[in-house]
This record gives sequence, C-alpha cells and structure tokens, in this order.
Amino acid sequence: MKRFILLSALLAFALSANAQMFDFAANTRRLEAGFTAGVTTGDSGSFKADDARFGFGAYLLASGFYLDFIRSDAQHRYYNTIENVQWEDTRSFSINAGYQIPILPWLRIMPVIGYAQNNHGITDGTRMKADTGDYTTTWYHPYSVDPESRQHHFNYGGGLSIQPCKWFSINAIATRRALYGGIGIDILSIAGGR
Repeated sequence: MKRFILLSALLAFALSANAQMFDFAANTRRLEAGFTAGVTTGDSGSFKADDARFGFGAYLLASGFYLDFIRSDAQHRYYNTIENVQWEDTRSFSINAGYQIPILPWLRIMPVIGYAQNNHGITDGTRMKADTGDYTTTWYHPYSVDPESRQHHFNYGGGLSIQPCKWFSINAIATRRALYGGIGIDILSIAGGR
C-alpha cells in the first residue's frame, strides 16, 4: 500500500509540474562519458571497514544504455616505504551494464547487472617499481595474485542519474558489490549537437 501511495504521489507531482514522464526519446540524444569513484567490497560483500576498498573507474552512456567499470587496487600497493614485509592484500573490480529510464526530464533511474571479482594476493614490501610517464613517475610495490583465490560474483543493483543541466549529470549507484558515484559530461551537448 505504501508503494502505491508513493507512486501515486510521484505521478501527481510530475503531472502537476507539466513534466513529461518516461520520455524515452530524450535518451537517444545523450552520449555521455564520465568518471566514477566509490567503494568496492571483498569476500563477504559487506561494506564493513575490513572488506571495503576505495576505487576509481569510468562510465559511458549512449542512447540510454549505460556501462561502467570500477576497480580498487591492493591496499599497500602505493605505500611509499620499503619494508621487510609481505602484505596479504586484496584487489577487486566490478563491471556493470544497465539502461536509464527517464522519470522526469532531469531524473533517471537505472537498473544495472554485471560481474564482480575479488582476488587475494601478496604485495611485496621489499621491492618497488616505477612507471614513468611524460612528466610523472609513479612508484609502487609489486602485487601478485594467488590464482586460486579469485572469486567471481554476479552483481546487481540500481542507480539514480540527476541531470541539472543539459550537458552535465551526477550519478549514484548501489550494487551488491559496490557503492559509487560519478560525474559525466554529455559530449553531444558540448559539441553543439543539440
């Protein structure tokens, strides 16, 4: 009964504001790219401090179809000192796909499904390696995965996309294995396509 009342109130609000609900044609005019950041989980799928890892990723949205990726690296990989220790660390990632359902011109919901994986391994604190770019050098400890520790998971959840203006959007997504958000730019709007 509560869901019916909530849905009725949302419908009444949308109609009273002269908003077009479920305008799927608005999806065809969006090509978005952006970055994501949030928390991925380890073995238990919980977001307790021992299981949660901060990660980064990216997403792409084309005609309402959504695809994202988020990855968290081993905890001690970028630790900046050399120590005579081998850390037992974990690494995880998640890739999800979904479709945005336009509720209001500025609000979309998106169910997502995907794949998540977490690994256990060893970060070698006795050695450091360097990745050198044009203007930067990144130092890190080598991390080796125990292949038998890989755990594969079906991932599912949903999200919200708020588009306060035609060229910018803010996303928030919660799945079984990750909690993250992102910001993106509508490439067609920036390029003058509409």
